[in-house]
Amino acid sequence: MKIYFFATAYSRVPKGLFVKGAPWKSVQFPILNALIEHNGDLILLDTGLGTRIGEEMKLPQYRAQAFFNRFVMRTVFDAGRDPLIHQLPANGFDHLAVKYVILSHLHWDHAGGMRDFPNAKFIVGKKEWEAATASDSHKHAYISEQYDLSDNLDIDLVSTVPGQSFLGFPDSLDLFGDGRFILVDLPGHSEGLMGVFVTLPSGKRFLFPGDSFYFPENLEGNAPKSRLMQKLVHEKNQVNETLKTLHDLAKAEPDLEIVSYHDHRIPGRYQLAPVYYE
Repeated sequence: MKIYFFATAYSRVPKGLFVKGAPWKSVQFPILNALIEHNGDLILLDTGLGTRIGEEMKLPQYRAQAFFNRFVMRTVFDAGRDPLIHQLPANGFDHLAVKYVILSHLHWDHAGGMRDFPNAKFIVGKKEWEAATASDSHKHAYISEQYDLSDNLDIDLVSTVPGQSFLGFPDSLDLFGDGRFILVDLPGHSEGLMGVFVTLPSGKRFLFPGDSFYFPENLEGNAPKSRLMQKLVHEKNQVNETLKTLHDLAKAEPDLEIVSYHDHRIPGRYQLAPVYYE
């Protein structure tokens, strides 16, 4: 079982926008993904930006997403180089062999590459799907064309099991029944965001918490995003409760690696593929 990290783009924001009370000094961060080899299968965590993001953001209903991408996140992205369908073959993987894609949530910078993986089964939280397919979803950070069922995407809607506790979370889902991939609810940033615990055969554990927080300073100092940022991405009050839960978990489980998809220490804290972790 191996974990590889990929970045499909890099963005830059003032740190104070993402971390309340931090200096407003510009920080570069990745749009991160993880590819996991498990029992001969390739399992992808989120898809990052895909080959169609430029065309999608030209649609008039997504002016807000395009503005945010260009002027807030100031994303640097090359459609001919950066999508996973280009990076995976360059690292010895066939993108058509990806069997599962586990989506933390369906915001445009996490679901943008879904249509690039036609053979995959997509694992999506039921609550998240309902929010992302609501009639007003275009007013939030969703681009429904990325997961349009007319493209015959194989989407499996899942929910955590009430009473099936895991590391202090009251409800969880053992996705494959082997204890290696455990999903938990992390509401707030989006309606149905789910975190993924991954346990390696060595016993080493990772938690991929979606956008429950962005930067390590959020987690380590229990420091929420700025009020402006929370308003820009339409976060619910639950986001601060979720952050506190993760902050407490990090203190109680110091060996647990909690990896944000936008950690500005990567590469550095972890290296990108072809380096892997097992």
